[in-house]
This record gives sequence, structure tokens and C-alpha cells, in this order.
Amino acid sequence: MKKSIQQFIMIIVILVLGNSGIYFVTAYSQMQESSDLPSQIQTMLFATAAIVYLPLGIWMIKNNLHSRAPYVIASLVSIALIGLYVVSRTVSLPIVGIQEDVGLVDILAKITQGSIVVISLLLLQNWKKAKITIPQ
Repeated sequence: MKKSIQQFIMIIVILVLGNSGIYFVTAYSQMQESSDLPSQIQTMLFATAAIVYLPLGIWMIKNNLHSRAPYVIASLVSIALIGLYVVSRTVSLPIVGIQEDVGLVDILAKITQGSIVVISLLLLQNWKKAKITIPQ
């Protein structure tokens, strides 16, 4: 396997696991902030995103490019979360309404999610070019 592909895999694993950490911290802080229904729904969303990203990162470590699935799933989850973020800032959603706050954590999460999409697409584009070998 090319060294650049190994580096892309390492970078995307760090991004996915980092994004999981961001969402765990966000869920915890949201839970501490308030206990009303909209806050509980947001806490569940953040915790679910964190839980989804964690096994994806582990799967990517163990996968070593044997399957496209973790990269496709990570891209789709990231695109969905970016889309939900944009919608939540532009449309009044049921229960939670329109969100007006944009913080550093929001920006950091969207940058990592965008990077996950880009790197996944690069890995998938070079899929057939990569020689897949498992070091023994």
C-alpha cells in the first residue's frame, strides 16, 4: 500500500475519532446546560453522532482498505450532520426551533466532517489503484 494512502487512512481515523470526542463533549455540556425537551433531543443527537463515529474509527483502523463501507458510511453520516446543521440554522425545526448560535465547537465539527468527506472520497477514488497488503 502506498505511503500516502496509509497517511490518508491515519488522518481520517484521527478526524473520525476526534469528531466522536467533540460530539461526546458537546452532548455532556448540552446535558449539563438544560433538561427541557429540546435540550434533551439535542443531547441525544450529539450522543448518537458520537457513538456512530467511534466504531467507524475503530473499523477504519482494522479495515486497512479491505472494504469501502466505513469510508462511505463516514461520508454519509458527515454529510447528513452538515446538512442538519445548515437546516437547523435556516429553518425553524419542530421542537427545537431555529438555532442562532454558532460557536467554535460548531465550526470545528463542520471542518472535521468536511475533511472526512474529502479524504473518504480521495481514498475511494484511488481504491483500485491501491495495492492492499496486510503486514504479518
